[in-house]
Amino acid sequence: MIDTGKTRPFASKQTSASIISCIFLISLLSGSVLANDAGSGSDAGGNASSATYLPANNSTYYGNLTQGSDTDDYYAVNMSWGTGIAVTISIPANSDFDLILQSSGGAQIDSSTNGTGQSDHVTSNGTSVGGSTVYIWVDQYLGSGQYTMQIEIFSAGNGSGGIGNDAGSGQDAGGSMSNALPLTLSNGTTNATNSTTFQANLSSVNDDDWYSIYVPTGYGIYVEMYHNSSADFDMWLYDSNGTELDEAFTGNVPETVGSNGTDIGSSTAYLEIKDWPVSPSYGAYNFTVNLFSIAGNPAYSQDDGLSGGDAGDDLGNATSLPIPQTSNSTRSFTGWKSASDDPNDWYSFTVPTDYGVEVNMSSTNVTGYLVLYWESNLTLIDSSLNNNGAEYVTSDGPEVSGQDVLLRAMAITGEGFYNFTVNVFTLDTDNDGWQDTTEIQCGTDPEDYNSTPADFDYDGICDTMDSDDDNDGTDDVDDDFPQDASETTDTDNDGIGNNADNDDDGDGWDDSEEADCNTNPLDYNSQPSDTDSDELCNELDDDDDGDGYLDSNDDFPLDDSEWLDTDNDGTGNNEDANDDGDGFSDADEILCGSDPLSYASVPVDTDTDGICDIMDTDDDGDGFADDIDEFPNNPQEWIDTDSDGQGDNSDFDDDNDGVLDEFDAFDTDPSEQYDFDGDGLGDNYDTDDDNDGWSDSDETTCLSDSQDSESIPADWDSDQICDVMDDDDDGDGYPDIDDAFQYDVDEWVDTDSDGIGDNEDTDDDGDSWEDAIEPNCGADPLDVTSTPIDTDSDGTCDYLDPDDDNDGAMDADDAFPVNPDEQTDTDGDGIGNNEDNDDDGDSWTDYAESMCDTSPLSDTSTPVDTDGDATCDKLDLDDDGDGVPDSGDKFPLDSLEWEDLNNDGLGDNGNPLSIVDKMKLNPGISALAVIAVLASVGAAIYANMSRNGGALLSNTKSAKGRIESDNDTNLGQNQETAPPVPPGLGPADEPPEGYAKSWEELPPGGEYTDTVPMKYVGESCGTWIQQEDESWKRE
Repeated sequence: MIDTGKTRPFASKQTSASIISCIFLISLLSGSVLANDAGSGSDAGGNASSATYLPANNSTYYGNLTQGSDTDDYYAVNMSWGTGIAVTISIPANSDFDLILQSSGGAQIDSSTNGTGQSDHVTSNGTSVGGSTVYIWVDQYLGSGQYTMQIEIFSAGNGSGGIGNDAGSGQDAGGSMSNALPLTLSNGTTNATNSTTFQANLSSVNDDDWYSIYVPTGYGIYVEMYHNSSADFDMWLYDSNGTELDEAFTGNVPETVGSNGTDIGSSTAYLEIKDWPVSPSYGAYNFTVNLFSIAGNPAYSQDDGLSGGDAGDDLGNATSLPIPQTSNSTRSFTGWKSASDDPNDWYSFTVPTDYGVEVNMSSTNVTGYLVLYWESNLTLIDSSLNNNGAEYVTSDGPEVSGQDVLLRAMAITGEGFYNFTVNVFTLDTDNDGWQDTTEIQCGTDPEDYNSTPADFDYDGICDTMDSDDDNDGTDDVDDDFPQDASETTDTDNDGIGNNADNDDDGDGWDDSEEADCNTNPLDYNSQPSDTDSDELCNELDDDDDGDGYLDSNDDFPLDDSEWLDTDNDGTGNNEDANDDGDGFSDADEILCGSDPLSYASVPVDTDTDGICDIMDTDDDGDGFADDIDEFPNNPQEWIDTDSDGQGDNSDFDDDNDGVLDEFDAFDTDPSEQYDFDGDGLGDNYDTDDDNDGWSDSDETTCLSDSQDSESIPADWDSDQICDVMDDDDDGDGYPDIDDAFQYDVDEWVDTDSDGIGDNEDTDDDGDSWEDAIEPNCGADPLDVTSTPIDTDSDGTCDYLDPDDDNDGAMDADDAFPVNPDEQTDTDGDGIGNNEDNDDDGDSWTDYAESMCDTSPLSDTSTPVDTDGDATCDKLDLDDDGDGVPDSGDKFPLDSLEWEDLNNDGLGDNGNPLSIVDKMKLNPGISALAVIAVLASVGAAIYANMSRNGGALLSNTKSAKGRIESDNDTNLGQNQETAPPVPPGLGPADEPPEGYAKSWEELPPGGEYTDTVPMKYVGESCGTWIQQEDESWKRE
């Protein structure tokens, strides 16, 4: 019989044991559910022997490390033959996890120990790992949190490289562009767009590898290269012409290069990988070629300077601008630059000979600098540092004629398109080979080809500015022959320089003769005396004048025409007209019968005028010849006009007309006495007494004074009809009564009364439209109310204007011909495309469609949006809107499912895991739990048997029943409740109020609008603005 009083304590202990066992089992199972590294359902192993095995394929996994409790995760991958592996982990910003790749024997293949928040990457590089097991060790160094691990498996046939097997080609890559190794991408063709990883090797024999990659139309290229930490490999990317697109030589990994803003689609790009020559290092490396679509991205569809791509990013690969070399020209260009992605655009061009250059740059979205250099020595010519979008440089000062120059357009803030014009202006307007500034200095016309400066010595300096025209070393101011290099001095100014002149002073004596005659050959005033010019100086001549009389017997030894002086007056007889000095010439004395050699013998001369009477025609010397002199012997009289016997000189009325001579203007004409106008005609005969051009009778009629030359009739048109009597004063053919301009021969009508006659006035009606234009525009040039229609106010009436609104679109093609802001209306809603943010009317904004790769101009092309959250699937990180990112969602298009731990193809929410599934997912821990339960049950049975004998079986069954019941309760899950979301795959934490680290954290319900800066706008979420570090802040 069982003592029921003693069974209760046992029952109590049994129950306690069962509860403890169940709690232990639950804790074990609970721990295994919470840890789910790489989707394994548990924590990854802490060493190589307990590593979690992963399949050998390209996958993304999630795991967790916790400081102090879970510091190491090991994974194992069984590699297939001919394959290699690359692993990358991304970690929380405040943590530092390291990554190590080990061989099956535990040797380190590669490691990465980047700092806090930085990704780590390892690769098998040139190490052969095919057919073996590799171990991935994620080591916690600082902090805790979830990491993302990406595993990439690549074929050794397509990427495993070693010495002589670059990119799996079985050979070394070529050492130059001409023999570059073509790369075949992962789908087996050379024009695929797959992302493909290759392996290769640099050695002392071949330290320069070249590859060629075909880039399809509409794609750009981006290459990442990893090498061992002990190496330093550099990388360059070139287009098909060998022009450098990008370079990377940071010494860090990964090294990256890309096509940046240059569109190189439909062409072959060339990749060069080389060790750093300063410190050569060799070994394996891997590189991943990524081809990406450039559609809709202005950075990848540039046409900088009409180059078809991005301008060079440094002075070594500057883009050449097509600048004409023959005449003045202005060329306009566009470009695109970005402070973050494309900060420098370099251009080069040659300035034509005798030309200068100026450059204007403008942009509304990007600010920066504009700098002009000489290409030969990089010397600064000019710079513009306004940093406001409008920049200007010029060569106005420095001489750049015929020189190569460099232009640098640098972005400081923002990104976008910019416009710039290169204006080449001539320095030689008339193209005569002399620059305008020089011609002005030299005094010639810079606009006349035939007017050029004189340059005698052809030294390029005009004579006006040249201090030594003939370049003989003597300045022109001291050079008598400034344009004769063989002469500098001309003492006698005879036009012959002293070097060639035998008579330097021009005195008629050779320099050598002057030396003999003791005179100065350089002093014209110092010359030998040679009276008789017999070329024998007087000092040596005994007959100085050469007249045949020796100097000793010659009264004039220096005068060859004289040798005798009878009257000793100093004048020789040959020259003396009065040898005897009696006052009468020798000739007159001979004619008058007196002796020319006797002072006492002189001719008779009544009027003592020196002419003897025999020869004198005016004996009384009154100036009137004797034959016309009415008083030949009276020197006071010679005429008697009125024949009254009294000479006129003493007669007071010579013509005897009754008017004394002193009042008589015509004292010898008895018919005239006065001459008012002094014209020599007496007033009795003269019809115009005042000589003013108007007859005395006309002046009387025209009311002017006929005897006042200042008083003349008014006659505006000078037709000799005074205005009093003229009915057309200005003589223009229009009577004064009808003439608006009575005194203007060129005008008679003034339609608009502006004081300017219609003949001169180009706008007769004063409506601001010229008379010549109004008829062509259907308006009346004489009617101020009739004016042409001119919508765009460009001065060309709409009737003649092919573009009424002046928007650049011809009216025939313009849906809004009188609206300059619009030209096209794709959806026909009456709103032009420029204003319309949904051009095709499909309820998706144009910007959203461009981001989602659909056409904003076709209403049949709309983005796919599975969850209807107004973010297309291409941009949506959670297509079905279930809160689990697509990258970790087994059912990315099913909002009710995201996990399938038992891999039955059915979501765990709708098809919960059974206890068997859980046991399979955690076999080791489940076995331990069963053993623990059995041990507890066995202990209970043993205790009961030792104390209660036959009651043992009953109690044991009862206890087992409770344990099983407890186990069923605690180990199973509510079949109506969905399993929890795996760690790291649930919805991201809500961003702090008003802040989002990246676009992925933006709240739903908005649309992207502006691009600089980018905005995200929605009624429910408000307006968010992107910051320079790519985070977002809400306004």
